[in-house]
Amino acid sequence: SLTMLHRSIFAIALTLSAFALKSADGASVPEELWALRPVSKPAAPEIANDVWPKRPADHFVLARLEEAGLEPSAEAERRVLIRRLHNDLTGLPPSYEAIKAFERDPSPDAYEKLVDALLANPAFGERWARHWLDIARYSDTKGYVFEEARDYPYAYAYRDWVIRAFNEDLPYDKFLIYQIAADKATTKPEEKHHLAAMGFLTVGRRFLNREPDIIDDRIDVTFRGALALTVACARCHDHKYDPVPIADYYSLYGVFASSQEPGELPLLGSPPESDEYSAFQNDLVEKQKAIDDYLAKRAAELVEADSIARYLLAAQEGIEMGDEDLKKLASSRKLLQQVTLSWRQLLKSTAEPDNPVFAAWHRFAELPAEGFENGAADAWRELAASEIAIHPELRKRIDSRVPKTLKEAAEIYGALLAGRRAEDEALAQAAAPALVAPGAIYRLLETAGQQHVRRLRRDLAAVKTNHPGAPPRGMVMVDRPEPREPHIFERGDPARRGARVPRQFLAMLSAEDRQPFSDGSGRLEMAHQITSRDNPLTARVWANRVWGHLLGSHLVDTPSDFGARSEPPTHPQLLDHLASYLMDQEWSTKALIREIVLSATYRQAGVAKADRAAAETDPENRLLRHANRRRVDFEALRDGMLAATGQLDATMFGRPVDISGENYAKRRTVYG
Repeated sequence: SLTMLHRSIFAIALTLSAFALKSADGASVPEELWALRPVSKPAAPEIANDVWPKRPADHFVLARLEEAGLEPSAEAERRVLIRRLHNDLTGLPPSYEAIKAFERDPSPDAYEKLVDALLANPAFGERWARHWLDIARYSDTKGYVFEEARDYPYAYAYRDWVIRAFNEDLPYDKFLIYQIAADKATTKPEEKHHLAAMGFLTVGRRFLNREPDIIDDRIDVTFRGALALTVACARCHDHKYDPVPIADYYSLYGVFASSQEPGELPLLGSPPESDEYSAFQNDLVEKQKAIDDYLAKRAAELVEADSIARYLLAAQEGIEMGDEDLKKLASSRKLLQQVTLSWRQLLKSTAEPDNPVFAAWHRFAELPAEGFENGAADAWRELAASEIAIHPELRKRIDSRVPKTLKEAAEIYGALLAGRRAEDEALAQAAAPALVAPGAIYRLLETAGQQHVRRLRRDLAAVKTNHPGAPPRGMVMVDRPEPREPHIFERGDPARRGARVPRQFLAMLSAEDRQPFSDGSGRLEMAHQITSRDNPLTARVWANRVWGHLLGSHLVDTPSDFGARSEPPTHPQLLDHLASYLMDQEWSTKALIREIVLSATYRQAGVAKADRAAAETDPENRLLRHANRRRVDFEALRDGMLAATGQLDATMFGRPVDISGENYAKRRTVYG
């Protein structure tokens, strides 16, 4: 019970501390709005122990410890520190020789040199890219999409871009801008490789290709990932807790709805001239030709004489049927449903008695089956003697062969209209339902035909994904020719359109004179507002994520939710110090990491000295009086075992590899 009392007192103290946050002018800010307060540059607090701190961050930690009557732990042993640094910065264990060399290094800056060496190690990018890829819900596959190809052929290009971005210490604001709007932010040829960054938006699940769900996912990953705001909670109604009205959600929805993925993804550079690339091109042409040939074949079938005759007969038989009944009739005769409906519509639209092509058809169609031959002869003599301008080629064909059945009449029309294009406008119009371009035939095919095309497309995607000569492409989005002006979907239902709203940024993070986006979709403008120094969330959110990865616990326990329902930060001034430091260092992630790992707080031993009172006061180590013991994550565990046994393949970048099969690859797990 005493322990519970201490926990309760500590929780109240944290809450009161957050509630008493001060703005620059000293005015109190309500607790639920702490994350929206401008980022400050708090002065280092006064402390009694001025020997322990090594970096400014330590002053904020120590002040809280002293306030609670606690002491920090001693510095960890060197063998512990080198293992900790290697795991945190590279995800790989140090070698035995490296540990011994570090333990014996007498230089006063041995630790700093180790930190700088690990930050410069290419393995750093692989380790820290994994952290970001988790936020970006990275995957090489689309999730459930029924029968289409489920692989993303070029997702790996995004993964490789993230690794390079961390290794090159791309400023975090540019890191975000490129991922949201590289198509707009890159203007020079040498910047073309940054197009790969837009995989951030496009590698998510496809939800059976339902656009509202795909856009919702993109809104969520952008705003929860960069700003720790659960904006997606306002899809069906105003946010229950945070100041995000449904109108703001659909303002952002309009930004993403005004963007599209191009049919041909851009190359990220000039492909190399090599035998592998030539083989890839040949395979690609072969697989694409199989698709094109099949679609062309199916389109050509529609303009064959026998095919036209069969469609005419079915359309005539179902002239008075409902659509669903006619579709069933078409399927029973192995005809395409939509094409059959089109033929029926054509027959209905040509029912006037003086139609030069179909007047004869309608006369024949009115005749009963019994006595058709005599009736057709009489009908044709009457029609031929009339003033109707019967098409001369049709007149010629019927004069030479008056049909004895409606089936023979259909055969005459099939032969007349077969293969018609634009050489005879009247006959081309008469054959319109059969004139389907190969590029449009897929959506008209029966289920078996569509399944066959999907199999061929999966084969094509497999070449793009797995062929060693395939050059990487950027999974980009581009602005639509005309932006879409969004409407609120009442209760989130696309069929219930409500009021129109402009494409613009969140009101909670905008000035009172908020203006709609004017540059195309607005993605680039949105990206600049997300990364503005005036935005109180972006730097705080990233600083909190970095701190959490390095210390084993975040300053804000919910790193992807800084809303009113989240717990306040344990060290609000420290969080602001780190956020302002990040921005002052030109948004350098490496500078922020270096500052944290050089601190005395980070270097503490993992086990505090036995102190029952301290353990009861701070049972969860929220005040950071010792280093947190942490589980090694799966990727570092697997990579570490491969490294320790000398089997790790250090090859960087490229297509994903199988890490779970019988002959599993021995590359780092980030490439799995």
